[in-house]
Amino acid sequence: MLNKPAYVFAPRNQDALLLRIISAAVLAPLAVAATCIGGPIFAGLVAFLCVLMAFEWSRMIERAEATPVFYALSLGGAAAMILAAAEQYEIAYLVCSASGVAAAIVSRRGSGSCRWAAFGALYILVPSVALVWLRESAQSGQGLVLLLFAIVWAADTGGYVGGRLIGGPKLSPAISPAKTWAGAVGGIVAGGLSAYFAAPLIFGSGPKLAYMAVGSSLGFISIAGDMTESAIKRYFGIKDLSGFVPGHGGVLDRLDGMIFVTTAVTLALYGHRFLLGE
Repeated sequence: MLNKPAYVFAPRNQDALLLRIISAAVLAPLAVAATCIGGPIFAGLVAFLCVLMAFEWSRMIERAEATPVFYALSLGGAAAMILAAAEQYEIAYLVCSASGVAAAIVSRRGSGSCRWAAFGALYILVPSVALVWLRESAQSGQGLVLLLFAIVWAADTGGYVGGRLIGGPKLSPAISPAKTWAGAVGGIVAGGLSAYFAAPLIFGSGPKLAYMAVGSSLGFISIAGDMTESAIKRYFGIKDLSGFVPGHGGVLDRLDGMIFVTTAVTLALYGHRFLLGE
């Protein structure tokens, strides 16, 4: 365990809520537009986010900016995105692995930091390659990624609204002092409703209840991603990883749910292909 400062929780106020709304209003259309365009534009956006996430991750684990760990992860992420844009996914995943090894080797804070540096490649870079694969190579990739965005954003909003309006018992005070059971339920319900209404618009008529079940499941996974990152930040004694996204904290604070959802959907699709012998 690192020798770290006490964890400080600062409740979000009305100004933070306004910043949260403004940030979402600016960033969501950019994400949607890049997804609709696809190709190098989408991969370039993911690469840019990889660099920002690598910066936040390396600063968190090494207590310094622009460290060798940052360069190892960011350069590896950029190279992996170039390969993913060219549909060289297997090589891209190998580059992610090599980036993790390199980050562990150049880490400056001992064996514990080495493990966290290597884990950064798994946590940040691999899901980023998977997201490009979902957009470019999965069946109906554009619509699928748009639906995942809708579910994750709805789960985040539902969790925030449920926690603010209802409150009540905390989900896990030791991990996140702000999150409540009401917020978790709100996130799961919102994820299900978003899929219930959005999936037919994206994919056409289909089993709405099945869409809702999938949306609720992914909403739960998104919340699990949020809680996992809260636990990591708690370990390092940090509340927000950066101020890159006003009202939301850092890029990783904003994308933690998407990381988990992307990973889950990619594994499910790969598993489905394996079972079908494709």
